[in-house]
Formats: sequence, C-alpha cells, structure tokens
Amino acid sequence: MDPAQNNPSNNRQAFPTGTAVRVPGPLAQILALAIIAALAIVGFMIFIPLLIIAGIALALFIAWNWVKLKLRRAHAPNGPLDGRRNVRVIRRDE
Repeated sequence: MDPAQNNPSNNRQAFPTGTAVRVPGPLAQILALAIIAALAIVGFMIFIPLLIIAGIALALFIAWNWVKLKLRRAHAPNGPLDGRRNVRVIRRDE
C-alpha cells in the first residue's frame, strides 16, 4: 500500500483502481456551488416565463377548438342554426 495515501497533508484520494484524484479545496467547492446556483437561477428566470406563455397558448388553443366545435354543432343537421324549417312532409300517393 502506498504510504502517501495515509498522509493527512496529502490532498489526493486513491480509488481502488490506484488512480489518484485531486480533491478540490473548500473555496473551489463554494465557488462551484455559487456558479451552479447562479446558472440555475438564470435558467429558472428563462424557463418559468416560457412555461407561463406555453400555458396561455395551450388555453387559447383549447378555447378556440371549443368554440369551433360549438359552431360546428350549431350548423349540424337539426342544430339551432341548421336553417331548415321544421315542416311536415305529406306524401300525396297514400
């Protein structure tokens, strides 16, 4: 076993494969966390308005299709806007 692995002043950790990896210091970890947090905040500032716009667009699309369906049903046979008069057909040959 490598004696450098047991030395607490050494800033490297050994993995079972024997490769040594440098562990970042606390300042680098804090800086990386701050950068990740800033990117997440900017991402949410972009994502949330896009999500709201997409929700409004979806609501408008559903409302438009609902109105089209109601108008189509109104013009359908026997609908209120059918345009035909309700008359009784009398057959002369009977």
